[in-house]
Amino acid sequence: MISLRSSQFIPSEWHLLLCKPNRNHIAMRNLNRLRLDLFMPQHVTERRWRGRVRPETRPIFAGYIFFSNSDNGARWDRIQNAPGVARIIGFGGAGPARVPTDLVAGLMQRCDESGLLRPEQGFSVGDEIRIAAGPFRDFISTIEHIDAEKRIHVLLDMLGRKTRVTLTPDQVRPKL
Repeated sequence: MISLRSSQFIPSEWHLLLCKPNRNHIAMRNLNRLRLDLFMPQHVTERRWRGRVRPETRPIFAGYIFFSNSDNGARWDRIQNAPGVARIIGFGGAGPARVPTDLVAGLMQRCDESGLLRPEQGFSVGDEIRIAAGPFRDFISTIEHIDAEKRIHVLLDMLGRKTRVTLTPDQVRPKL
């Protein structure tokens, strides 16, 4: 979720805050009222609920929101005490810690306008990948073949046997 006051300008000073458990959206709503530039990158995951697998949009950094206070000068205590906010990340008496601008800008480039992380595209044969969705979630493998329809073929070692599995690009992520 991105909430920038000016669409062309990325602020030069970013900070990080910790939200109360499961209160990210409440914190975003209340910090928006303080007219801050906010950024909470998200991704689509799968969640099992009542025996079914459902896609769900979740924050990449669960419980954290990037914010910039450089343009409007809102008071730190109003940010700290906003509903949904647990605390501003900082180092003792030195005040709020700064997050490198190029880190936030890089994350923003990988996200769409709503803050949803776009899937990595540029896979090639021999790349090590982590399966991010489906029954083989969190398996690590190497790409054996990519066909004309951009389907990714990998070999998984299951029960002592190599098994060929075909995946779509949105089901895999680079191995981290």
